[in-house]
Amino acid sequence: MYNYIYYLFLLFLSFEIILYILVHFLKSDFKWIITKKDEFPFKSKFEFNKFFKYSFDKKTGWDRKKNTSGFEILNGRKSYFNITKNGFRNTPLKNKKSLISVFGDSYAFCRYVNDNKTWEAALEKKVKSCVKNFGVGNFGLDQSFLKYKKIKSTKSTKLIIFAFVPETIVRINSYWKHYSEFGNKFGFKPLFKIQGDKLVLKENILYKNIKIKTLKKKIFKVKEEDFFYKSKFKNYMFKFPYTVSYLRFFRRNTIIFSNMLTFKIFKVFNLKNYKKFYSKSYNKIMKDNIYQANKMYFDKYFSVHLKKMMIKINQSVKNKNKKCIFLILPQYHDIMLIKTKTKNYQTFYNKLYSKSQLNILDTTKYFLIEKNIRELYLEDNYGGHLSEKGNEFIARQLHEYIKQNKLL
Repeated sequence: MYNYIYYLFLLFLSFEIILYILVHFLKSDFKWIITKKDEFPFKSKFEFNKFFKYSFDKKTGWDRKKNTSGFEILNGRKSYFNITKNGFRNTPLKNKKSLISVFGDSYAFCRYVNDNKTWEAALEKKVKSCVKNFGVGNFGLDQSFLKYKKIKSTKSTKLIIFAFVPETIVRINSYWKHYSEFGNKFGFKPLFKIQGDKLVLKENILYKNIKIKTLKKKIFKVKEEDFFYKSKFKNYMFKFPYTVSYLRFFRRNTIIFSNMLTFKIFKVFNLKNYKKFYSKSYNKIMKDNIYQANKMYFDKYFSVHLKKMMIKINQSVKNKNKKCIFLILPQYHDIMLIKTKTKNYQTFYNKLYSKSQLNILDTTKYFLIEKNIRELYLEDNYGGHLSEKGNEFIARQLHEYIKQNKLL
């Protein structure tokens, strides 16, 4: 009997040691593997210097700086972007009168395509006026609204478009995105919460020159306010006993660990296609995130929260004598999930559209009937951003909706 217990203990200890080594070996290349140290991933305030210089914004969390430019590389191809002195992305008709302004996430900004290949640039040709693109990567609908409120160059604009992916239901419930998107450690943002019948704004806890000790204290408050700290971050965290942490999400961890281990080995020996194993791990994360986001649409608090947010935004735009469209842009993984007949976000937007006076254009239905859907998306690790063809596709559907509803 004692021998049996002894051997079981040795087996358990062996697993613990192996898993401990694997976790710390793999996490250096894959931020989605987290440990207790990731509860507070900062070592000094100097880590913030670059973020404060190029991205920080007190009201929204982060933003694109005016008069800046840059490029991104995807699959060996460079794409360039330029931000004008007024804060919107450069566009062919930037000097013409603007009738439309767009706020939203990276699907509004149009990652991985040049300035003249965004859906806003394609829409310009159809409406024959400047379409200002104020999109910012990783924004939630709440941040897009706060940016809209602070921008002063929309006076001539008649139509405000809020464009976002369905996963925004996650983003608007995040106070620190590190808890929902592990490794996004600078992703501090404001948060609207329901209090009574109203949405109350809790401001961003981050500010310039904040001391590390102060930030550490403030994060205790964030843990209490951010839904994802307990429901996601703590659940996926690797801690002793590592074996239990691994078995809790056995399938997920097995996919990630096996692919990342192969990635590391292939990379050392410079073997062909080693990057595809990293992509497989990331795809698993993205699919899980999309699935979890869709589940949130059927939760009473989260669905009411998003509904209140959209009504609040629409009223704010209406008070300025402007019209508003909510444009839903599905990620590639959204479309793939819907094709498995899984309950999804469409139910929420269809119901809200039928029972309210909100202008909601959910483009999902158009993607679902496309034969060559893969051509509309780029092959990236971030949900499949729209290709140049995809942006043209959106501009056509949006222009038709604007005409039919006489919004200009």
